[in-house]
Amino acid sequence: MNLNGIRSFLVSFKSRHAPSKARRAVNLLVFQLIYVVLLLATMVLCVFVDRGERLAFYLLLLGGLLVVDSVALVYNLQGKFLVSTWLTSICMVFGPWLSILIDPTVINGDFVPLIYIGMSIQLCSILLTQRATLILATIQLTGLVALILSSPALQAINWPSLVAFIVFTAIIGVLYGFANNRQLQQIEAQRNQLLLDEEKLRELSVRDSLTGLFNRRYMEETFEREIQRAQRKQLPLSVIMADIDGFKAINDNVGHVLGDNALVRVAAFLEKNIRASDVACRYGGDEFCLILPDCPPEEGIRRANALRTEVDKLRFDPKEAGIERITMSFGVSSFPEDGLTREALLSAADSALYTAKRTGRNRVNGQTQHPTQP
Repeated sequence: MNLNGIRSFLVSFKSRHAPSKARRAVNLLVFQLIYVVLLLATMVLCVFVDRGERLAFYLLLLGGLLVVDSVALVYNLQGKFLVSTWLTSICMVFGPWLSILIDPTVINGDFVPLIYIGMSIQLCSILLTQRATLILATIQLTGLVALILSSPALQAINWPSLVAFIVFTAIIGVLYGFANNRQLQQIEAQRNQLLLDEEKLRELSVRDSLTGLFNRRYMEETFEREIQRAQRKQLPLSVIMADIDGFKAINDNVGHVLGDNALVRVAAFLEKNIRASDVACRYGGDEFCLILPDCPPEEGIRRANALRTEVDKLRFDPKEAGIERITMSFGVSSFPEDGLTREALLSAADSALYTAKRTGRNRVNGQTQHPTQP
């Protein structure tokens, strides 16, 4: 595999993990590959070194560890970092102790299992949480002390030096792991802040700056999705176009600032009086658009009438909005009766709205129905 191939593999591998775990997943992958090689080498070495009647037990232990580590490696390649981490940690934690249980005399002349205890604590400190690391380290070191105290045959060994070495190695690993985890936590916090800022920017990009309703671009994208959903599931869909009657006169008489206050009040009213599944948008000027999923034509007309009645009851502070009350006209179209595309449905609703205003205002009109008077 050439350098470009390795880079492509690493990019693909990291993409399977959460960004906060990608770096640790690569470190874990490298360790797992090294561990597989070491286990294979140890199995070969055991065949050539006289282990007597316990050779089969050693090969069984090493083979079991090899299988577990290989499974952990596969999980890591699949992006399952947590499962892979625990399986690898189990190999490192229980491997040395199982070796000692198989042949307690091994520690008389072979310190490798004991050194592995310190290495396992290092590995856990890098891969696991601080709490898990401290628990495993306590268990490991307690077991080590218990082993020394319970085996008189081990008194001739220079245990203080060996234990000091193991503890020192473990402490260095734990400190490194904690520092590494702290750095990763800082990176994760920065990433979360960036995601939050990105979400805020996205929210601002789809909201109308004055009213806080969704803007026209978002409405068009959402409307397309809802039409596709209605077509796919054979569901009804209605859209309401509404605007404030005589709004130009309001702006001309009291000014745009008070007119904007009236728009904000109406927008808040509309957003409050629709379902959670509905979408309220500012279409432009004093015109609003409501998308009503799972809403047949008759229901669309009924709900538009309910909105018209309630908005007629609203009372405004003349000092804030320049008027005491307003009325609104509504045009309703439905899928598939009045059109099969976004353009057709919006055109039908806009035409119905024009008819409602032309025939007296403060009323609701469906594309295929006569205007409903107050």
